[in-house]
Amino acid sequence: MDRTVDFLLKKYETKQPGEIWKLETEYENLKQYQYKQRLFYLDTIINERTTKSRGTFQLPKAQKDRARHIIKNFDFSGRTSEEDYIVMILVYVKMEFNPNRELRDYQPILNDYGIGIATFVKFLVRLNKFHISN
Repeated sequence: MDRTVDFLLKKYETKQPGEIWKLETEYENLKQYQYKQRLFYLDTIINERTTKSRGTFQLPKAQKDRARHIIKNFDFSGRTSEEDYIVMILVYVKMEFNPNRELRDYQPILNDYGIGIATFVKFLVRLNKFHISN
């Protein structure tokens, strides 16, 4: 039986029969699942926007890494859905890396997902508080 290092690491990270259940482990697993789900949303939205705008919505590696960092550490609480938060994070990252463009250049993206300017401004305020606290 060939057991690779990856197989053994995954085996010892997951709960085995007879092992004591720990709340901390369950919380870490939930956070990891939510993060992977948000990254899936991120990739789906990028692919959607790239095909819809015929390749003009490309994100370089630095912008994707920045979006992933924000997604990993940002608190996704509130009435807004996670998909809307991820769209707003993408728009924020695009604005951050392209200072010559204005908000109205990204308004069609926000409108496609039903996000108003007021909602985006509230998100920017929350993101500013997040940056200040970190």
